Parts: sequence; C-alpha cells; structure tokens
Amino acid sequence: AAPPDAAAAANGPLQPAAGNAAAAAAAAGGPALLEGAAGSMVLEGWSRLAAQELGLGSAMHSQVPRSATALPVLEACMRSALPQPSDSDWNRPKPRHPILGPASYPKGQPDVISAPGLFRKMDPEALFFAFYYQPDTYQQYLAAQELKRQSWRYHKHHNAWFQRYAEPSVTSEEYEQGTYVYFDYHVMHDDLQSGWCYRRKENFTFRYDALEDELPVQSV
Repeated sequence: AAPPDAAAAANGPLQPAAGNAAAAAAAAGGPALLEGAAGSMVLEGWSRLAAQELGLGSAMHSQVPRSATALPVLEACMRSALPQPSDSDWNRPKPRHPILGPASYPKGQPDVISAPGLFRKMDPEALFFAFYYQPDTYQQYLAAQELKRQSWRYHKHHNAWFQRYAEPSVTSEEYEQGTYVYFDYHVMHDDLQSGWCYRRKENFTFRYDALEDELPVQSV
C-alpha cells in the first residue's frame, strides 16, 4: 500500500465525513493540530472512524497501544511542573474572603528559610531555582554562595553557572579552555526546546574577565 502522503498526492486531499468535527479540524489545521495530548485524541478519533468506515469495528482500534496516547499526556504534565516566571512574583493579591486561622498558624516567613544551613542541604536544582526565581533577596545570595562552594562558577556574560567536566586542556592568564557542564536555566527556548537541565559544552573558552569573583566562599 502506498504511504498516506503518496495516496493524498495521487487522489487529492482527503475529505472528512460530514459531522466529523475532529477530522475536519485536523484536515484544516494541518500538523499544528496534531501535536501534544490534543493531537493524540484527534488521531485516536480519526482512527476509530476509519475503522468503522472500513468495517473493521473495534478490532483495528484495539491494536493501538495505550502508551501512544499516554506519553504525550505525561510530557504535558512534566512541562506544566517546570518553574514559571510567575513563581518569582511574591506580591500576590490578597484573597477576597480571608479566613482567620488559628494562632498557631505561621503569619510570616519561617526563619529557617534564611538559614545558611538549609541551603547546604539543598540539591543543585533547588539552589538554581532560588538563585533565578528569588532575585535581589538574601536567599539568592545564600544560593549563589552554596553553588560556589560546590565548585560552580557564574559566567556574567551568559548568566549561567558552569562547572568543570574535566581539567582544562588550555590555560593562560586570560582564559581557560576545555569541557564544561552548565545549567540551562531557560524553561523554554524560542525554538520550543525544553530547558531547565544540565548540558555539556566542549571546547568552551571561559574568559576570566567574565567570571564572577566577588562573592566569598565560606567553608562548612
């Protein structure tokens, strides 16, 4: 059998059956509507209608694995759990109907949030979150201090934290060159590529004039 694209080119565009809103939307919108969890639902509905028109009943649809539709849903849930720019906005409006809580309920930020010992127990991703999403706060200062203690170095031009993956292959008074690991703090790039992850950069030239070297590092 010819591929779907070849059949469409030979016989003209497929026309959805009357009353098939999902197929009509997919045919009119093109590939843009067939992405993500919503696109999987459209494809699933289209496959059901195709099976019915061909007299295959539910036999054809039963062969479609559930993982084909579950994976896009899991990916959508993962993207919704990533940090958002609004997470750094602490000046949120007061509720319309505030509830008077018990006297034992805390009324302010607990002191442990500003304790340096707490930040020494955090993993690097929690420290990155505090650094990027709590700007101009004491928590950002503590996060940066702990990251530097864990051998991370801040690049002022790239606004990113770097760590040596191996010893530099080239060193001089002005720069060093080698393989580094850096943390991609962008949740989503302009090309829709997901971030908030570790990336490796080979043959990277780290100039010392771009190195933040003002924050002191305290030993435990």
